[in-house]
Amino acid sequence: MQSWLLPALFALFAWAVQRLLGKVALTTLGTSKFYLLSAAVSLVTYTPYLLLHPPAVQSLLPAFGLACLMAITFGVTTEAIRRGPLGAVSPVTGLSPALTALLAISLLNERLTFMTALGVALAPLGLFLLTWKSKRNGTARSDWLWLALLSLILQGLGAFVAKVVVTPAGPSALLLMGATVQVVVGLFLAPPWRWERSELRGRPALFTIGAYVLGGVATIGYLLALASGPAAVVVPLVATSPALAGLLGVAVLKEETSRRQLAGIGLALFGAALLATA
Repeated sequence: MQSWLLPALFALFAWAVQRLLGKVALTTLGTSKFYLLSAAVSLVTYTPYLLLHPPAVQSLLPAFGLACLMAITFGVTTEAIRRGPLGAVSPVTGLSPALTALLAISLLNERLTFMTALGVALAPLGLFLLTWKSKRNGTARSDWLWLALLSLILQGLGAFVAKVVVTPAGPSALLLMGATVQVVVGLFLAPPWRWERSELRGRPALFTIGAYVLGGVATIGYLLALASGPAAVVVPLVATSPALAGLLGVAVLKEETSRRQLAGIGLALFGAALLATA
């Protein structure tokens, strides 16, 4: 078994559980407060690893640049969702792992077997089917499409740059810079004076803390896997976590789903199985 496979699989399962807990928390905590709390918890979770593996000084600047790119991507994606139908925006942005795979194959000379290439193709296709909705929301605006395409490019490019940044010196610099930028953005979105004490003691806060402690450990695993494994495989594999989260939503939260969405879940998870075993 490849050394990068276990941390990648852990990230896949952990992020699926994180999405499940996050969905419950978001119903009452709100997006901006959820974002700040999750960023702060992530930074605290990274701290023990950062103390054991201090980031190299020379890697801080490129990691900071990538962290800013991630923050911009978050803003572009959020604005695309605000302006356009979620059922159309999500499938477009969900194809970003395929872009990362193409960049890794063409620029890093990564090579895939036939079964692995099939998994790379099936995983984004499954996510496309899972999130696509044919019904429109009645809006005549089309500017969301350009934002969604920009989000796709930024996400795919960001994952590729993460591979290049992480590989030489390990994930510490990216963990530190990424979490710090998220906390700064979170403080802007939800400054402390907007919080109530009850919001830090209730179930949504506990779910958020639990989800992002788990997610923080998963992020470390993902970046370690990305550092040692092929980006063309690791990124599409871990990107199937929404499909697993969708399956958990049906099983645990009893959410309704269509046959097409179930087919998308099955296709994405089959692609993930091919990537894990090929």
